[in-house]
Amino acid sequence: MSSLKDKRLFLMDMDGTIYLDETLFDGTMDFLKYVKSIGGRYIFITNNSSKGTEDYVAKMKRLGIEACADDFLTSADVTIDYLKKNYGPETGYYICGTKSLMGQFERAGLKVAAEEDADVVVLGCDTELTYEKLCACVRLINKGAGYIATHPDTVCPVSFGFAPDCGSVITMLEACTKKRPKVIGKPEPEIALAAIRRTGFKPEETVVIGDRLYTDIACGVNAGVDTVFVLSGEGVREDIEKCKIYPTFIMSGIREVVNEIKQ
Repeated sequence: MSSLKDKRLFLMDMDGTIYLDETLFDGTMDFLKYVKSIGGRYIFITNNSSKGTEDYVAKMKRLGIEACADDFLTSADVTIDYLKKNYGPETGYYICGTKSLMGQFERAGLKVAAEEDADVVVLGCDTELTYEKLCACVRLINKGAGYIATHPDTVCPVSFGFAPDCGSVITMLEACTKKRPKVIGKPEPEIALAAIRRTGFKPEETVVIGDRLYTDIACGVNAGVDTVFVLSGEGVREDIEKCKIYPTFIMSGIREVVNEIKQ
């Protein structure tokens, strides 16, 4: 087994891994300082497509972490790249997502369309979800529109437990349409591979750290890099045999990660 001390590129999930809502986990600041001290790099990778990079930069600042846009890669980023490559800017996209997600599409030069002008349904983490949006998605999917989801997470960790995420909506729409979307974010490897390309580090110098086996850890496995499964968010140890997804390391949280590295 490789050592965490050999790693230089740390791809970090956020909610459930380094914080919960507005509460920073013990050990997070020590970990980030350590990575900088060794000349390494951390990139925050998230499937949460309800917020743009600027929102995450602002949140990190509230939590006392200095960050810039280059420190983040989201499922929305890799979804936009996929759509540009496979559909193009002239396609009309019906966004079942937040105003923030729509803004990201527009700034990227993609056409956000009303139902009657849409060719592709894009499903994101929609904290502004309405019944009418769901019905519009069903009508479009049943008519044969393209169907893309930014990520498959079923729940999102919050202070009161868990809230419905994109995967829960996928299940609802499948019950109505008998169809499932093309999923772009984790567990697909592209977000990790994009981070490796961006930074120039080698796969063997890279590790993915996250609290979900079926997205975070699977993403690392699919990208061919080591992983750390932390038990501070959604996932529990018993999930490993259920999911048949095997992390390189299992740790209680980010405090244990930094203690292990410094030991």
